[in-house]
Amino acid sequence: MIRCVDRYGARKTGFTQVAEELGVTRATVYRYYRNIEELIRATGFAAAADFEARMAADIEDLTDPVHIIVEVFARAVEQLPREPHVGMVFIAGHAGGLGSDILSPGALAEMRTFLRRLNIDWAALGYDDDELGSLAELFMRLLYSYLSVPEATIGDPRPFLRRWLQPSLLAASQRTSGGDPVPTGRPAPTPEPHP
Repeated sequence: MIRCVDRYGARKTGFTQVAEELGVTRATVYRYYRNIEELIRATGFAAAADFEARMAADIEDLTDPVHIIVEVFARAVEQLPREPHVGMVFIAGHAGGLGSDILSPGALAEMRTFLRRLNIDWAALGYDDDELGSLAELFMRLLYSYLSVPEATIGDPRPFLRRWLQPSLLAASQRTSGGDPVPTGRPAPTPEPHP
């Protein structure tokens, strides 16, 4: 699928092109995927795992939880539309049915796993497994919103994301402590400029 998208573009890639690339019949491809949207989604989610790994490596030196989350989202908003294999569902106009997939148990579990990989002490912020699952759902909904209408994102998204994600991110610690956010045990660095 990825080679076909590179060669023909997401809009012109169908089962015929995929079957020809693999040297099999269309019927063989249909055994694994019911329609082209399902194949596009599977390819997109596989590419997303690679994108997540690269992003985690890029931000591994950040220490402030809010800054980490804002930077993750800003980079996703800025870079995913230019990632032909991750963002092709949105670019190809197949986003209509993606909402249910992006909020599927598998997709939410993947987001929760990604959040755990980040350099954030979730327990110190008041997050148990259920709270982290809820946060993963919020992030997936927000990401879907941004990527569904990429042309609506004008300028640097970081100030907007910081304004609205910081209270959400720190809400769990405020509920558990009944007041100010629980410190994470890491010194709060001065704001780090984005690359």
